[in-house]
Amino acid sequence: MRDRGLIGADGWLTADGRATKARIEALTDDLAAPAYDALQPSELAQLIADLEPIAAALNAAYDAENQPK
Repeated sequence: MRDRGLIGADGWLTADGRATKARIEALTDDLAAPAYDALQPSELAQLIADLEPIAAALNAAYDAENQPK
């Protein structure tokens, strides 16, 4: 990725790297949309409600792992 100019010497994404990441994120969103579009509003609301505790647990685990030591 460094050779392609996507990651700088500092280890962070360059402007080109951020643009590439944005294109990939947009593409994956577009590819996933049909699955969500097939859901009724109530089904989508239920999916979100079901996933919220999982997302909260993952965020808590990430935060706990990344606390200053």
